[in-house]
Amino acid sequence: MAVRKKKARAKKKAAPSGWGGRRKGAGRPKGSGKGPSPDARYNRVAVMFNNDEISTLQSLAKKKGLPVATVAYQLIARSLKRKA
Repeated sequence: MAVRKKKARAKKKAAPSGWGGRRKGAGRPKGSGKGPSPDARYNRVAVMFNNDEISTLQSLAKKKGLPVATVAYQLIARSLKRKA
């Protein structure tokens, strides 16, 4: 019985950018290591919602296809811009 040799797999080339893999978004984040990311949020705030409010927030997030925390941030940031 003859033994079959395994074929060598061809390696995929990395993205030409030099920072990461082939996946979109792979590699170093914005800022490239020289301090924090320009999109970084430094301050944390806790918000309490009742059951009706959280269900409304969750349905908004589901419609937009975003995380609940992102939608909550957007709502708060938008309302603060109006008041300023």
